[in-house]
Amino acid sequence: MKHVVVGTSGHVDHGKTCLIKALTGTDTDRLAEEKKRGITIENGFAEMRFGDLGISVIDVPGHERFVRNMLAGIGGIDMALLVVGLDEGVMPQTVEHFEILKMLHIRTGIVALTKNDLISDDDWKALVEDDVRSLLKGSFMEDAEMLRVSSFTGQGIETLKTSIGNTLAGIDTRRDANTSFRLPIDRTFTIDGFGTVVTGTSLEGAICVGEEVTLYPKGMPVKVRGIQVHGENVEIACAGQRTALNLAGVKKQDIAKGQILAKSGSVETSMMLDVEIEMFQTTERNVSDGNRIHFYCGSTEVLCKAVLLDRVKLQSGERGFAQLRMEENVTFKKGDRFIIRFYSPLETIGGGVILDANPSKHKRGDQRVIDAMSVKASDDATSIFALTVKELSPEFPDISRIREKLVLSADMADGILGKLLASGKLRRLPGGELIHADYFDHVCAAADEILGKYHHENPMSAGVKREEFKSRLMKKLKQDNAKMADALVGEFLTEGILSEKAATITQSGFSVCYSEEMQALRHRILLAYKRDGFEMPLTEALIKETGGGKDAMHIIDGLVSEGHLQRINYRYCIDADRYNHALDIVKHHVAASGGITLGEFRDAIGTSRKFAVEILERFDEEKITKKEGDIRTLL
Repeated sequence: MKHVVVGTSGHVDHGKTCLIKALTGTDTDRLAEEKKRGITIENGFAEMRFGDLGISVIDVPGHERFVRNMLAGIGGIDMALLVVGLDEGVMPQTVEHFEILKMLHIRTGIVALTKNDLISDDDWKALVEDDVRSLLKGSFMEDAEMLRVSSFTGQGIETLKTSIGNTLAGIDTRRDANTSFRLPIDRTFTIDGFGTVVTGTSLEGAICVGEEVTLYPKGMPVKVRGIQVHGENVEIACAGQRTALNLAGVKKQDIAKGQILAKSGSVETSMMLDVEIEMFQTTERNVSDGNRIHFYCGSTEVLCKAVLLDRVKLQSGERGFAQLRMEENVTFKKGDRFIIRFYSPLETIGGGVILDANPSKHKRGDQRVIDAMSVKASDDATSIFALTVKELSPEFPDISRIREKLVLSADMADGILGKLLASGKLRRLPGGELIHADYFDHVCAAADEILGKYHHENPMSAGVKREEFKSRLMKKLKQDNAKMADALVGEFLTEGILSEKAATITQSGFSVCYSEEMQALRHRILLAYKRDGFEMPLTEALIKETGGGKDAMHIIDGLVSEGHLQRINYRYCIDADRYNHALDIVKHHVAASGGITLGEFRDAIGTSRKFAVEILERFDEEKITKKEGDIRTLL
């Protein structure tokens, strides 16, 4: 079944609640105060069926004092039902509500002209219709169907119901069935024997009994113990349905209106939002840089400061980029629509769209930031994808994170990624992490600078030890992700940007140029290792003996890298021919006897126990041998 949401809008006392009761049989005014005063204060909800459509109908308050409640209910609707009383016609809240509908990018709507039974003057009715058409001109409802109805007599109600059903049957909802579950909470309470219950209109995805979701912005995991949709127990709730969730693992006092239930990691929590603001054409208020404003999105209401990035003031009908700095944490997605109200007096003045739900802090007038926001505000999904990866490259995002951040389907994300990989704009590391080509070039430049400086300062060194190089690179990049350092070094080596020998990293094509003096020192060191054989000299002692200092250390490292020496550990190296001879002895002895003891090996190479232990332990570290008791065998 396809699930859709219809939201009413219109001035107070124009009959929205009565109309919904006539359409669905449900009285959406549930509060005693609503019954007493005859006006809707909180959002009400009803269900209507039309063929295979499941239609949730939201009754929103029309009174100016309760606009905040109206905003909490109207954000996720698929179709607007604009209600205008024929007795009064277009009124202030009619205009305000319709501006909000336009700002939230509702795609379609129908006009219900209520109280038709009270008005007999056809000229007056025609005048009201003309006023409504003037209000709708140039909007998504310019050609909307306009029906005269009476909730009291039932006149036109069946026609309106059919029109709603036919209209909704022909539209695509704004929801991707494969998107992760998300529900803004608009009410919370407890039921004896059941515990905590929250309600809201499911915006995206689906949720099943027994699943775990996260309460944002707290980041608290909770389990769904039970689900109701319009009062009926169900096993699964889908996007577009009015949903009540019985939650385990959380108390009522831990939950508040405006919080979000969503799959862990599918939304972003931040104290800042990058947005594009659009001011209402009808507002007489301005937003200046640094103004405090009221922000509404879904069921969230929060105060924030508007930092205008490309201008100093936004006036009636103008658009501009801004960073909203919130007074508390909020949780949203890119593409969420919002409404803003003037700080005082409290008037609805505009709205817009979230371009980045977790941005870094920006300075006013930064052209790079403005250019980036222009891309994010465009319809160019490929450029937005590439820009997002570029911004997140230092965090090494995978495709799932980019999908969630940009609210993309798997097929769309994979298609865009394929194009960008083929063009070379993006790179995918062996673990699936994505980085932008510009960031890779930045890392390459950092690596080249590190090695260039090292080679200049240490001309006799064969290079930087791999672990030391990774540490220097991560420090320069202000990173602490060793796994990514390995992946990047691997990319450098694969493409020949760097070279590696014996776990030593150099610039590609680098080789040590020895002076005559250094050639002589190198020769003396090599002769010392050949002379001492299995009686390996301590590295520190040999350096001191030759008087070569740091140069001698670098020469020893170079001899290891070139394969003339084999490093046993940080204290000892050994002539490579002697090392290979010792290894052959072990292999032959194990082949003949099934294993070799320390004593047998010591006698075979003619050295002391101390040196024999050092060599055998090196074989163990290299996974050539393994020790079981006093016997070593080959792996």
